[in-house]
Amino acid sequence: MFAITHILYSSAFGIKPLDLKAGLVMAVMSSFCYTFLYSYLSGPFTYLVAVYVALIGFMGWRAMAGVQLCNDLWTWTKLSACIGSVLFIVSDLTIAVNKFCFPVPYSRVIIMATYYAAQMLIALSAVESREEEVFRKQK
Repeated sequence: MFAITHILYSSAFGIKPLDLKAGLVMAVMSSFCYTFLYSYLSGPFTYLVAVYVALIGFMGWRAMAGVQLCNDLWTWTKLSACIGSVLFIVSDLTIAVNKFCFPVPYSRVIIMATYYAAQMLIALSAVESREEEVFRKQK
């Protein structure tokens, strides 16, 4: 179900702007995470975790690509989507390490705090302010 969530979030974040640099950063980070987890995985988890890491990495890339900090085109809603996606990745990585590798101290607190903060920020990213629309029209 979480994989479906990541697909839907990726779709909501959109495919534009493409921002290949952010995509490359997420690909490297996802590869590093999977490489770390790989030695602890066995059976179907070897492939299932690979697919899940790819999906969550793609979702993170789409959220990060939307921010565009350098172009001064960012909004607080796009920034909240980006931060929310990073927190979601932290939450899921903590789950994976705790389940497959070794016990993570305070894992329940880390997982739940980052998960709920991620959900809140991603939900807030859907809210557009009318003030932003007025400001854009004035330019």
